[in-house]
Amino acid sequence: MGSHLPARLFTFATELGLAADALRARTGLSAAALADPDARVSLLGVYELIEALCERLGEAASLRFVGAIDDGDLDALGFLLSTCPDLGAALDRFVAFQALYNDGERFEVVPVGDDMALRYTPFGPPRRAHAWMAEVTFLDFLVNGERWLGGKLTVRAVRLRRGPTDDEALRRALGPVEFGALCDEMVLPAAALAQRMPGADPAMHAFFERFARGQLARLPADASLRARVRLQVAQRLHRGAPTLIELADALGLAPRTLQRKLQAEGETLAGLVDAVRRERAAELLAGPQPLSEVSYLLGFSAPSAFFRAFRRWTGETPEAYRARVRTS
Repeated sequence: MGSHLPARLFTFATELGLAADALRARTGLSAAALADPDARVSLLGVYELIEALCERLGEAASLRFVGAIDDGDLDALGFLLSTCPDLGAALDRFVAFQALYNDGERFEVVPVGDDMALRYTPFGPPRRAHAWMAEVTFLDFLVNGERWLGGKLTVRAVRLRRGPTDDEALRRALGPVEFGALCDEMVLPAAALAQRMPGADPAMHAFFERFARGQLARLPADASLRARVRLQVAQRLHRGAPTLIELADALGLAPRTLQRKLQAEGETLAGLVDAVRRERAAELLAGPQPLSEVSYLLGFSAPSAFFRAFRRWTGETPEAYRARVRTS
């Protein structure tokens, strides 16, 4: 991933008293890479840095970091977002240029019923850093949003996969938060996307967009096989869970090669299919489709199989989840 956020995190960690040498040894993040604004650093190393922060600060880690962010921490992408005409355009640029600041993780804007959601999908097997990344992204809108939006942001819900927190300050900052959710997402009313950005400036926006596109063009091609497999799975789900052979053929790989490459990224095909189904379920259950149709669109052999999977994901029935989401 880009070095900007890791460098800011590293400084934050050392200001809290964590030893720089110990952090470099644990994370593999070198001083030279963190000092180079054009460098790319390991996402897994950044996860280790985040988890070192969590060990020091506990539940307060995400909120403390967001509170320390100021306008001086904006890089070119930050200025591109702040000069957009409205929030919808800013989220569009945030998603379009995410490769500049991240590799492997994914943000997207998706419809959830009549609303829109900014959804976060982490990289690799579940770990503590994933919850932190989701919280920091959403908290930046909730805590700092008034400063760069020029007014309070209306949020329908913040949904997090992680379990409940006892940290009252974090709960208050997250606002209408639901824990143990199907996916990590911040749900906004569709009308919020028209909220004007106070720093809107067409000339400066065009300048920063040209700069960002130039940076994007210099990046190596996306090597994340995981992202390509997820896309293929999503496109085929309505026909049932795709097989390894089907996906390998679609991607131009031998089945064993696909399996080996996924393992190298810490993934399995079954795990990716399960993750895509879970995220897609969050969108479908916010809509009007009958549960039998939701089950079909998710590629389950029968509604009973969908209900069992849903209970495993959330501990509740699809009906109960749908009722809760519609009243949030």
